[in-house]
Amino acid sequence: MIGGLVLGSFVLLIVIGVPLVFATGLAALLGLVLLGVDSYIVLAMETFEGLKSFPLVAIPLFLLMANLMTVGGVTNALVNFANSLIGHVRGSMAIGNVTASTLFAGISGSCLADTTAVGSMMIPAMVKEGYPPAFAGAVTAAANIVGPIIPPSILMVIYGFAAEQSIIKLFLAGIIPGLLLSIVFAFLSVYLSRKYNYGSVSTRFVLTRAVEAFVSALPALVIPAVIVIGVVGGVFTVTESAGAAAAYALGYAIVRELYLGRKPWRDIYAAFMRTAIDTGVIMILVGAAHVLTWVLTRSQLPQQILALLDGFSQWQTLALINVMLLILGMFLEPAPAVLMACALLLPLVKSLGVDLVHFGVILVVNLQIGVLTPPVAASAFVTARIARITLEQQIRALLPFIFWGIVTLLFITYIPWLSLVIPRYFD
Repeated sequence: MIGGLVLGSFVLLIVIGVPLVFATGLAALLGLVLLGVDSYIVLAMETFEGLKSFPLVAIPLFLLMANLMTVGGVTNALVNFANSLIGHVRGSMAIGNVTASTLFAGISGSCLADTTAVGSMMIPAMVKEGYPPAFAGAVTAAANIVGPIIPPSILMVIYGFAAEQSIIKLFLAGIIPGLLLSIVFAFLSVYLSRKYNYGSVSTRFVLTRAVEAFVSALPALVIPAVIVIGVVGGVFTVTESAGAAAAYALGYAIVRELYLGRKPWRDIYAAFMRTAIDTGVIMILVGAAHVLTWVLTRSQLPQQILALLDGFSQWQTLALINVMLLILGMFLEPAPAVLMACALLLPLVKSLGVDLVHFGVILVVNLQIGVLTPPVAASAFVTARIARITLEQQIRALLPFIFWGIVTLLFITYIPWLSLVIPRYFD
């Protein structure tokens, strides 16, 4: 009963427009009152408890790496490389958008960062080539949801911390599902481009151009490989790999900018400032969400959910879990949603015998589809602004991508092999 009231108050606060961190904190305070906790020292203690985990140190380091690589001109290099491969076919810029977003996903690990970086280049270019602005924005928003699925992933780090799972296994588990989503969106983009005669065939394939573009993009392409291979090979931990990647990105940005005759110091300072702000936002949300999950756990809400779904088969329960997670993703930012979902659903998932690494992928894919759907629709807001269209126009253009994203989610949910084959290979 108490858990239901706390969760209901949290949803109500979100619906009426209270900022997420305040809604989380107020709902947690209500829970403490209803539970009869007479000392609000618990609030400070649980907030600190949620932030003192060493793996969370990887979050600002991965964010810093992404911001520094943007300073180093990575976005241009990846977009040029993608276009050099498929610029000779109908719908080439749409496929290039998906390809560039997939490549950038291996660097950033942040959906909104990827959407902004790739979208600021690809959306105007696609519109210039004859693609409708809404379609250009939809391709960009959909393609970039793979950012937190393909390693490195900030959401996987948070989930690994909350569920006490190996972060490197979670990184490996996201590779095939992330690539599968990219392939589905690429085929859908080509189909829609050909059906409605979008775009034009702007270039022909030239091997030398493709090789030059590959060499230019290589400094960025090696980062995810170094992270995964280094951690799997025992060279460093995930957190150490984040530090190494950030140091590499800093060196790359300085060398490249100086080579081009530019002074990089202002841009590097701005990258550090963006990282500090983004880290502060994420950590405040993580701390507040940890208090709320503590309240929900103490109120026995997870056990009540487990009892409510007793008697359902595994596939039925997984279907209901997907529905709950999709709804959760519609209202919450992914980072706090991961913590809340872990508090509510981990006991149920364990009772079903579902591998927790596999569930981590299911969770992240669900929440990433949620960033495309209103009322929050964070990625859709970003692309609508870049494309200079209304949010309603952007959502309508996104509907086919959301539908096929959910279809792909079902394959990921009911075929665990897609998530587990690579982690098991490296066991």
